[in-house]
Amino acid sequence: MLGREPAAIVAVLAAISAAPVHAQMHKCVDERGVTHYTDKPGPGCKGGPVDIRPTPPASGKLNERKDDPADAEREFQRRQMQRERKDQDEARNLEAQKRRCASMHADYGRLTGGRRLARTNEKGERVYVEDAERERRAAQLKSDLARQCPF
Repeated sequence: MLGREPAAIVAVLAAISAAPVHAQMHKCVDERGVTHYTDKPGPGCKGGPVDIRPTPPASGKLNERKDDPADAEREFQRRQMQRERKDQDEARNLEAQKRRCASMHADYGRLTGGRRLARTNEKGERVYVEDAERERRAAQLKSDLARQCPF
């Protein structure tokens, strides 16, 4: 029994110390008409005790918050994963765009390089690209580069 007594005393002390503490506030108006709020009325204090209870909400109902720290952490982790996925997608799209632009720059360089361009037709014969066709394709590529490749 001796081992239980200190534990019981500690439990009772903890329960007593957890009880709500109510303090009384007093409104005092001094001889110059200045209002002061104190926990003890002073000499010559005009006024009296003040009710400092919280104002009820306009709806009349007090809704207790039911925040769960675990839910908040899960929501944070979810948003963080979404942001990381978005950043990865943007990085992949940027790399793909850079590859397309590099290919377009290379094609534009071949078209405007001054060398004769040839392609192979369906019969396997070499056919040279006409100057008008070359200029048309170069103009189209230049326009595409200006629109799609800012770098």
